[in-house]
Amino acid sequence: MTVEIRERREPAAEAHAEIERAADELFRAHFGVLPWNEDAPEPALHGHVERVFDAVDGATLVGFAKVIVAGEYLHLEQLSVSPDHARRGIGGRLVNTVLSAAWAEGFQAVTLRTFADVPWNAPFYERHGFRVVDAVDTEFHAGLVSTEASLGLMEHGARVHMLAPRPQ
Repeated sequence: MTVEIRERREPAAEAHAEIERAADELFRAHFGVLPWNEDAPEPALHGHVERVFDAVDGATLVGFAKVIVAGEYLHLEQLSVSPDHARRGIGGRLVNTVLSAAWAEGFQAVTLRTFADVPWNAPFYERHGFRVVDAVDTEFHAGLVSTEASLGLMEHGARVHMLAPRPQ
């Protein structure tokens, strides 16, 4: 079957959670523990709009990209692909779909926060046009850093802002 990428219009929290839990095992293997509390509540959106792009193989959800509309930025909050569908280019296709949607809709850039030294994080995003930046100067992005600190993510390695600028 061919994997199709499409924007989801209705919630699929349980299906997304299942893929997220499976993908989290890669982090557990890398760090020896999960670098975040699995039971921590989802951060509040504070009026921002969340959107989700799904990767679907037939009738089966195999990955997703969750984004948050934050002013002139589209923020890639989470990218997860089911481990049994990993290394097939699905994550890259999801990222490219997010970037294409952002440019078509006039966003200035796509941002994200990730671990600097995890091989499938910052290096993966760099191959897709993101670059590490010192900071993104918005209240939303400052709140991300604060939330990550409260969750203890920095205890497991450097976290970085990354940005893919709108093509000229």
